[in-house]
Amino acid sequence: YDHCPFCVRARLALGLKGVRHDVRFMANDDIPLPTSMVGKKIAPIFEDGINDPYAESLDIVRNVDGDERYGPTGMFKEMSDRTDLKAWQKTVQQPLRLLQRPRYVKTYLPEFVTKSSKDAFVKNHQLPPYEKADWKSDQFTMDQRWAMYNDQSNDAELIAEVNEKLKALEPLIHSEDFCTEGGLSLDDIDLWSRLRSLTIVDGLV
Repeated sequence: YDHCPFCVRARLALGLKGVRHDVRFMANDDIPLPTSMVGKKIAPIFEDGINDPYAESLDIVRNVDGDERYGPTGMFKEMSDRTDLKAWQKTVQQPLRLLQRPRYVKTYLPEFVTKSSKDAFVKNHQLPPYEKADWKSDQFTMDQRWAMYNDQSNDAELIAEVNEKLKALEPLIHSEDFCTEGGLSLDDIDLWSRLRSLTIVDGLV
């Protein structure tokens, strides 16, 4: 999926390593294809024609980075135990869900071309303050879920909040080249992929 930060992890790593690859997007409501490949609906999925297809983004990154067929190995250091970055991510989780999720399904992204794929995302991805179990229950109709997705009345306030959070993130980043002291690492793969998703929100700096 184009919007998915976990999918972006794999694409970012392959790009940084200069590995030629094909990206094939699945519709968000396509369950049979990923299930036939790895046994469940999940993305990203890596298939090299040699090994069985497999999922889990960081497994893909680690395996490609450790395989000489894809160039020099060891480009990315292992993920650190930094709690400050994880804590920052939690501070922006709720406002970003409110800003990003409605925009994903209103933008021309390959996984959301059809109405059914958009509906599937809206039904499966709750908006705060609702928990997933309540959101997916029968207490909401699809029209009610879509009405909440279409409500942008608090966007200006949410954008201002996230912009302040981004200022708080800046001193946590070690340098222009990597976020954690010591060199390029899985910290960068994870953080950059999450930050890339912010670019769908006009007004975030």
